[in-house]
This record gives sequence, structure tokens and C-alpha cells, in this order.
Amino acid sequence: MDLYMKKFLSYLFVLMLFAVPSSELYAQKRKQKKTEKEEIIMPSYPGGEKALLKFIMEETRYPSEARVKKEVGEVLVAFSIGMDGYISGARVIKSVSPSLDAEAVRVVKKMKPWFPGKRNGVPVRAEMTIPINFKIIYEHDKYVADDDEMQRPLNVVF
Repeated sequence: MDLYMKKFLSYLFVLMLFAVPSSELYAQKRKQKKTEKEEIIMPSYPGGEKALLKFIMEETRYPSEARVKKEVGEVLVAFSIGMDGYISGARVIKSVSPSLDAEAVRVVKKMKPWFPGKRNGVPVRAEMTIPINFKIIYEHDKYVADDDEMQRPLNVVF
């Protein structure tokens, strides 16, 4: 064995000594991260779900065109809640009619900022989906809103 080969083997041996502990340390850290629970806090509307439902009920106006045509149904509106709590990207994912869809999106865009969702204490962008129901109810020839229709849970996706 010549001198260069001995030096090469000794360097290789030293590298292996340092590489093994660092890879074991990396594996331990990954295992530790997997076992730690992620703390996830869902986005919330100021005042809670009741305040959100109240806002939707108060702000939603049944378009006269849709009322004349007796259009009813559930419009699903998806939107993003940014890390600052502001709403963006409101869009219809389940349509009923152009006028009801436009009204649902208008109401969602009018919402005040939410408390953002958090992952491990850090604010994160979240995707939300809410149903807005349109139902025509008449009592003594006068239109009234149906409060029971708004009791469905909100869907949230991170």
C-alpha cells in the first residue's frame, strides 16, 4: 500500500466517524418532530359562529329577479382567509343562479376580517367554505327569512 492510499483510507475513516453521528442526530430530530403534536387553531369570525350567522342573515338581500322567478337553493362560497385575517378569492363552488350566486359572493366579500388560523402559534392562510341558503317563505303574503336554514357547520381547509 502506498502512502496516498493510506492517507485516503484514513480520511475516509475520519469522514465516516463524523457522518454516522450526524445522520443519527438528524434521524432522531425527524422522529421527534413526528411525535410532537401540531397545534392547529381554526380561523374564527369575530364574535363566533353566531355573529357570523347573524351577519349573513342581516346582510343577505334576496334579489328581486330571483324572488320573481322563485329561485331557491344553497350557494356554496369558498374563500381564503389570509394571515392578516382579510378575505380574498371569494368564489362560488355550488351555483343556484347568477343573481343568487352574486348576492352570496357580495355578502362574503363584505365580511369584516376574521381571526386567522394558526399552526403551532404562527398565523397561516386558510381556505373556508360556507353555505348561504336562499329560501322563500311567506307568512300572510309577506316574505320572511328562515333562521333554521343557516345552522349548518362551516367547512375549513388548511
